[in-house]
Amino acid sequence: MKKSGPASLILLILLLLNGTSLFAQSSQLTYTCYNNVSPVTIDGNLSDPAWRDIPWSESFSDIEGAVNPVPRHETRMKMAWDSNFLYIAARLLEPHLFATLTQRDTIIFHDPDFEVFIDPDGDSQNYYEFEINSLGTEMDLFMPKTYKEGGKYNISWNLDGIRSAVNLEGTLNNPSDIDTAWTIEIAIPWSAFTGEGHTDPAPGSGTIWRMNFSRVQWHLEIIHNPYKKVTDPTTGKPIREENWVWSPTGVINMHIPEQWGFVEFSGEPPPPRWWVWMHQGNRTKQAWDMVLCDLDTLGIRGILLSADTATLALVASKAAHYGIEVHAWIWTMNRGDAEPSWLDYNRLGKSLGEEKAYVDYYKFMNPAHPDVREFLQKKFRELTVVKGIKGVHMDYIRYVDAILPVGLQPKYNLKQNSVMPQFDYGYHPVMTNLFTEQYGLNPLEDQNHQTDSLWLAFRLDELNKTVHLLREVIQSQDLEITAAVFPTPEISRTMVMQDWNSWQLDRYFPMVYHNFYEKQVEWIKEVMAENKWLLPKTPVICGIYLPALQKGDQFSQAVSAALAGGADGVAMFDYPAFSETIRKQIMRLTHIEF
Repeated sequence: MKKSGPASLILLILLLLNGTSLFAQSSQLTYTCYNNVSPVTIDGNLSDPAWRDIPWSESFSDIEGAVNPVPRHETRMKMAWDSNFLYIAARLLEPHLFATLTQRDTIIFHDPDFEVFIDPDGDSQNYYEFEINSLGTEMDLFMPKTYKEGGKYNISWNLDGIRSAVNLEGTLNNPSDIDTAWTIEIAIPWSAFTGEGHTDPAPGSGTIWRMNFSRVQWHLEIIHNPYKKVTDPTTGKPIREENWVWSPTGVINMHIPEQWGFVEFSGEPPPPRWWVWMHQGNRTKQAWDMVLCDLDTLGIRGILLSADTATLALVASKAAHYGIEVHAWIWTMNRGDAEPSWLDYNRLGKSLGEEKAYVDYYKFMNPAHPDVREFLQKKFRELTVVKGIKGVHMDYIRYVDAILPVGLQPKYNLKQNSVMPQFDYGYHPVMTNLFTEQYGLNPLEDQNHQTDSLWLAFRLDELNKTVHLLREVIQSQDLEITAAVFPTPEISRTMVMQDWNSWQLDRYFPMVYHNFYEKQVEWIKEVMAENKWLLPKTPVICGIYLPALQKGDQFSQAVSAALAGGADGVAMFDYPAFSETIRKQIMRLTHIEF
């Protein structure tokens, strides 16, 4: 398509030698292309299991960037690769499916189309373009250099061996109805890139290519049958097309390879994006087979399992056959097997062994106690030898709730506008003595703004130290360590003295249970946007509470809100709440939209 208006490894090394990160210097988007271990059937239908865990790109934006409105219809792409092919999928929402061109290598963007641009070595020369419309008509070309450098397209060149297919969610060229979308699958063999300056086309893990994707959209007169492009009354010609792209170039010109996005090839399969919290229960081996088959059918690829070590090993072994990861879910600071002397104290000097806080099962230990740390390290080491698990998932890694979520307070006949002394924990003698040794202050006696600030920071830091010790135990065995945390770091620090964004874990699972906070589903988007702004490079999986999402499409709305906020996945609490309503929505989301 001729219009005006990750990078090579050599370039990356040069920039790094100059003390500069390639990605940090660039405003272009990045995408990780994961290795796909499942075969891909090229039929245009994205319900293929091979696509389930492959992450979608960001929604496309206008080619000129934020200076123009957000595109009217959403477009996203995803990619995977194996030793033979580069796989590309796309979904283009479209209420009026329209295409007329049927001859290969005609100028396909005269129809609404989808386009792929590839520059393997990132030198802005010897790059490729592929276009396809909703009829499945293709056009490919080779560019020795850009138009601004005097390059001329070679449309007689072909991406030999390419396979593509289109699937229509609606009817083509029928103005009398409203369509939904069209989807595309493309498989390009690495051999197609041989020649034209590329001698070793197949990438390896860590290789970075420059790529971009474009969608051309025309304004249509819906009243006509067939459709007709809207014309400019002064010229009699069609109004200029809209150009929606993955990584904006800043001007209406796709042929600026230095402004394309970065695609990094990973040798690993994609991480799970759909997770579920589960308890062991009384399931037999056969029952676990049924559960795992069910999760596989639903497209769920991660289990956070609370179970004894024998059950963890059994389920992990069986889950591997389905490509499902099992992570050991462990209550950490809140332990029913805690020694009485380890239990925490509140500001009134009462131990949890003497007086309960909210519920009988709250047996929070004090994180500064050396015996507590030794006990937890031992428990975590026991998990590291469980064969087959992929990680350890911490829960209750915090203090007692200083303030309950507003939606839970009536259950306990409370109205907590501030921290009440009976719910203000961390005053175990071991911790208060450590604070006095360090600052010469007693948090129970020297109460003022400065002391209170120091005391809060001290309690946060002591919990952080415990987390770091446990992180070392798990990561030293090449396992992942994750945690269920309160919705945002700010909420966590205020309500449960949990400073989770400083923990440096492998991923986080904020429990964004909107009903606990008397919020609407849209709040989930705000929370996740804040979390991803704080931790842009760390996977953050949005935890959602299924019992509050059982009506209509509430579940789908919650998932959409999480994704719109930048969530790297969704975790559901919990498996027994998988109603038929929820199941139908999970199937639709995992197989197509997510």
